[in-house]
Amino acid sequence: MGELITTGCSFDCGGNCLLKVYVEEGRITRIAPDDLPDSLATPQLRPCARGLAHLQRVYAPDRLRYPSRRVGERGEGHFESISWDEALDTVASELARIKETYGPQAIFNLCGSGNLDSRLHHTLAVPMRFFELFGGYTGGSTIISFQSVVYACRRTFGMVVPDSDRENLLKSRLIIMWGCNPAVTIKGTNTNWYLAQAKEKGVRFIFVDPIFTESAAALADEWIPIKPGTDTAALIAMAYVIITEDLCDRAFLDKYTFGFDRFQDYCLGVEDGIAKTPAWAEPITGVPAETIARLAREYATTKPTNLRAGWAPGRTAFGEQFHRAAIALAAITGNVGIEGGSPGLWLPDSFAGGEFYGVGTIPFGPNPLRKWLPYFTWADAILKGTAGGYPSDIKMAYIVGTNILNQNGDINKGIQALKKLEFVVVHEQFMTPTARFADILLPVTTHFEREDIQAPHECGYYFIYSPKVIEPMYECKSDLEIFTELAHRLGIEGYNSKSDEEWIRGFVANSPMPDFEAFKRQGVYKFSPPQPQVALSEQINEPEKNPFPTPSGKIEIYSQDLARRGNPELLPAIPKYIEAWEGPHHPLAEKYPLLMATTHSRRRANSTLDNIPWLRELERQTVWINPRDAAARGIKEGDEVRVFNDIGTLRIPAKVTERIMPGVIRIDEGAWYDPDERGIDRAGSVNVLCKDTVSPGGAAATNAILVQLEKV
Repeated sequence: MGELITTGCSFDCGGNCLLKVYVEEGRITRIAPDDLPDSLATPQLRPCARGLAHLQRVYAPDRLRYPSRRVGERGEGHFESISWDEALDTVASELARIKETYGPQAIFNLCGSGNLDSRLHHTLAVPMRFFELFGGYTGGSTIISFQSVVYACRRTFGMVVPDSDRENLLKSRLIIMWGCNPAVTIKGTNTNWYLAQAKEKGVRFIFVDPIFTESAAALADEWIPIKPGTDTAALIAMAYVIITEDLCDRAFLDKYTFGFDRFQDYCLGVEDGIAKTPAWAEPITGVPAETIARLAREYATTKPTNLRAGWAPGRTAFGEQFHRAAIALAAITGNVGIEGGSPGLWLPDSFAGGEFYGVGTIPFGPNPLRKWLPYFTWADAILKGTAGGYPSDIKMAYIVGTNILNQNGDINKGIQALKKLEFVVVHEQFMTPTARFADILLPVTTHFEREDIQAPHECGYYFIYSPKVIEPMYECKSDLEIFTELAHRLGIEGYNSKSDEEWIRGFVANSPMPDFEAFKRQGVYKFSPPQPQVALSEQINEPEKNPFPTPSGKIEIYSQDLARRGNPELLPAIPKYIEAWEGPHHPLAEKYPLLMATTHSRRRANSTLDNIPWLRELERQTVWINPRDAAARGIKEGDEVRVFNDIGTLRIPAKVTERIMPGVIRIDEGAWYDPDERGIDRAGSVNVLCKDTVSPGGAAATNAILVQLEKV
């Protein structure tokens, strides 16, 4: 069997799971799941198929092996191998040239968590610290996954709110899963185990989603289909029922909230003459009025109820309104800050709860130039620069840990942007669609080829020691090694003078872990808080000692911050339904009558792993279409179809299924863009159909896209 090494899984997939890796003569021979006995009353940290597929990823025949230089036109994907010295000298020279000629703001630091998701050491701090010490940079200011949740939290609670511990799910009487699919997106290792325990305990589950998802198939007592991009209307209609039938928790509203009367006036139609009744919401959402009213009554009278508002409905034209409305609904029913309840959101503990339980990471400070723009608008910013209202005229892109061309809206615009730049550097493991546009392409290690500590991705109390399982493959280096060598070439002092182990020993010294050597031997350290954490319980139990950091010190259903900004049409002070700029009732829907939902795939972590054969066998890349819509177009299961709009076109096989509502199609994001000679994508890369527009709160608007579909 060889040597058994305990380590962790490192993907931006929503979990950080434990792996057992078998190594013989310096080569990984097998990867198995966690079967370690638990010392605490917690489930094992078991991975999904993505984690077990690391074996094929590490030894993939198409891994990048050597530093390369572009030959031919940018984007053709033709490269020649060069030495590390030549590659790094070239990159250092170009960094210095761009900085001297245009200033450091002309360098776009495009970093993502694809290969920098180890949580403590090899993280986004690696490139950010380098460019901070280099003099600054232009960077992305928003979080593609859940920017609308963050925006809504800060305007309503005055802060970003961490999730409750998952034991809280077992104390709920009703769980409403709205636009979330944790069977695929994980939402923290073992979250699905807790959900299963709640199901076995008799907790009722309602799923609100245009798709009968994998999670719904396992847990749902009821599935309520809804048109993508219209979720806010359903929530506000629910509020109307709760208000008019006197089901509000008036004592909670009086004590803990500010501005409910303004929201009530909007719901009742006092403000604009339109009562937001279930009958008003039915033609907007596709949900029958009686279903909306029944859901509202059940939510208000079944206490505690845990409303899990997922991130997908927030990635729409006015996505922040969905999250603000969900929070308002949780507040008016008094479900905030109590066991079994929820503040109407779902955010990672690690994002909101501090530096990974006090452990910390490689230090870095703020960007000294303070040049930020919404990450999702990267291509538009390159093409338009300061003349288009952006903070910089960008000349160089430094791309680390992200397949940015593939993973952002309007791939065709992204191609134009990358071709415009003077210089492009990419760190990668494979020839991704983005890597094809590099001038210098640098091969980087997987997490099996470096040392680190894994911490929970979204929730949980554990650390996994992640040793160097094998030596780096071929001539690959870690991102940290590359930036360390560049810092030496550029005379940047103080970037990195420690080994991986020295950094990690420092992290452990500041953590709950008592001993580094014992941690290494055991491989995993689990701990528990003194008592299960309930989100916002301190503010609710002792409001005088723990006021909300809002102007009123309360939950602001009416946001005084937004009122001062004076943009009521786009960012109103209270949650409102605002019709999307290309929603189902837009005139463009006559030309493109189908609403496209862009979902996550269980065989990828965003675009990572798309090229792995084992996982390709697990699930084909298809477009889901309802039988009614398929029949109207003469489409049968497996037919090749063309999906298109004014932005782009792709070809993809059809999956005809009742698991998606009529008028809606589903395509999983992350497939690697593969155009033919006419520019038509053959891989099902959904971002050829999505715009790069953002919501007023800065969220990526990649859901609820109008398209048409026809048989090829």
